[in-house]
Amino acid sequence: MGISAAELSEALSSVVETTGKSVIRVEGSRRRPVSGIAWSKTHIITVAHGLEGDQTVMVADGTQTLKATVRGIDAATDIALLQLVDGEVTPASFDDGEAVKVGQLSLLLARPGETVRATSGIVSAVGRKSWRSARGGEIDRWLEADAPHQPGFSGGPMVGIDGRVLGMTSTGLVQRTSLTIPTTTLKRVVAQLQSHGRVRQSHLGLSMQPVQLPEAVRTITDEEIGLLVIGVEAGGPAEKAGILYGDTVLHLGDDSVKTLADLYAYLKTDRVGQTTTVKLYRSGKVERVQVVLGAK
Repeated sequence: MGISAAELSEALSSVVETTGKSVIRVEGSRRRPVSGIAWSKTHIITVAHGLEGDQTVMVADGTQTLKATVRGIDAATDIALLQLVDGEVTPASFDDGEAVKVGQLSLLLARPGETVRATSGIVSAVGRKSWRSARGGEIDRWLEADAPHQPGFSGGPMVGIDGRVLGMTSTGLVQRTSLTIPTTTLKRVVAQLQSHGRVRQSHLGLSMQPVQLPEAVRTITDEEIGLLVIGVEAGGPAEKAGILYGDTVLHLGDDSVKTLADLYAYLKTDRVGQTTTVKLYRSGKVERVQVVLGAK
């Protein structure tokens, strides 16, 4: 049985009315307002790029204006967590979005001013694999809507037709592209921001760049590409282990590392404090060094 245009229109309006109560305006000190989503009665999530060093911000839900402090920021995933100083807001209902499909109807909501704004479209892309942002943040899936929107929508929710939030809109992850950070990523990052005020990323203390290995080196290492060490953090895990400027890293543990994406994929949160074997090329031979991974 089909649905009439009038019924669809009413359904969309109902979603905006209900979920819009949880869409928050976030006013930092240096930028124009962005949007946020009520995570709980006392916590709000928004985009990290909308804060720029703010420690306190003003937030509004259309009926009240409240003061909030910045509880934690993860620039790598563009997620920030705010905590209300006093008062409460209406929490949104979240959906992990595992069943979302390309072509499904969705709404993007925002509150760049006093009232909620909405734009509709379809889910235009769904990625089933995790990926890394330019800063190394792990995003669980690729999620994108074709709904056009204006400044101020960043930090607002992508909402399914049932009114549940599928993720948070961000224009800070990929240049000139608006993406949706899925709920699964939001939950994982917010849990760490609530516990630590930051996301604990395992850390080597090295700056590296991919290099093609000369033929003679390939014969010795059985590798064509490695990561050349171009900087060593003073007092960092790698320096303590004896890794030097000019070394070429070939493996971390059992994993070959040929790109910075390979490096970021290895340096996961749960490896903080673990000892890992770094296979590297130095002065004509292959060496293995034990490194205790730090926390970034």
